[in-house]
Amino acid sequence: MNKKSIFRKTKFLKSSISFKQLPSDVGFEIAFCGSSNSGKSSVINSLTENKNLARTSKTPGRTQMLNVFSLDIDTKKRIVDLPGYGYAKVSKKIRQKWGRTVNEYLNSRQSLRGLIMVMDIRQSLKKTDIILIEWCVTTNTPVKILLNKADKLSKNRANLELNNVEEVVQRLVKRIEVQLFSAKELIGIEKLKNTLLNWLEV
Repeated sequence: MNKKSIFRKTKFLKSSISFKQLPSDVGFEIAFCGSSNSGKSSVINSLTENKNLARTSKTPGRTQMLNVFSLDIDTKKRIVDLPGYGYAKVSKKIRQKWGRTVNEYLNSRQSLRGLIMVMDIRQSLKKTDIILIEWCVTTNTPVKILLNKADKLSKNRANLELNNVEEVVQRLVKRIEVQLFSAKELIGIEKLKNTLLNWLEV
């Protein structure tokens, strides 16, 4: 059996407006995080080969809940799409609520096995990105950075941006992997799948 077929079987499980509404804290969970314009939902859709699985929107900040997807029948392997951060047009009160919910998730979720940080390759690392990377280092949580929308740049420019981000990250910690990705053109999709299979112990 092809292990990577597990991603095609992914189903929507539930949306949780608070930490307490999440499924039972058992099994293995991988969280996807990133700023509101990074294309997180599109990455999940490309991973699962289902363009309608994770809700996408042209309005940044639309994802206001923790959206949970199950990769297996007994829901012991899951993907969690965390609320996007850094969108200025969302009220301060809502941003603070998102922050509290995500903070509680990251610090309390025992089943969390790794964090996929999605960035728009055309944007530099944000302060929130750095904070999340430092949190992963402190808690020994595996993290991988996807420089999404790599198809928007020439190959040379994309590799230059990759090197720039790697230099910044390596000043924080040397073991974080950064890779080029395109949800649209499926650049880097196999590399991402291999990482997730390893974290999920498939």
